[in-house]
Amino acid sequence: MEKTPSPMDRNQPKTGLTTWQKIRLGSLAALVALWIVFLLQNTEQTQVSFLWLTFTTSRILLLLGTLIVGALFGALLTYRLCVKSKKSQPKPPPFS
Repeated sequence: MEKTPSPMDRNQPKTGLTTWQKIRLGSLAALVALWIVFLLQNTEQTQVSFLWLTFTTSRILLLLGTLIVGALFGALLTYRLCVKSKKSQPKPPPFS
C-alpha cells in the first residue's frame, strides 16, 4: 500500500540540493580547480617593486596575496553598503 502525501507533507521543505544550487556548486568547484592549476603553473620567482620596496617572491604568494586583499576589500565594501542601506530605511512607528 502506498501512502498518499497529506497536505502537511507537501508543505515540508525538501531536503537536498536544488538544480540551481548544484549548478552553482559545480561552477564554484570548476573555478577553484582552474585557479589551482593557474597557481601551479606560476611558481617561478618574480621581483616586485612597490613604492620604495623591492623584493623577490613566488608568483603564487603574490597572486594569493592579491586574491586575499581583493576579497577583504570586497567584503568590507559590501558590509558598508549593507549597513548604509539599513540606516536609510525608515523605521516603523512604535506601538502605542
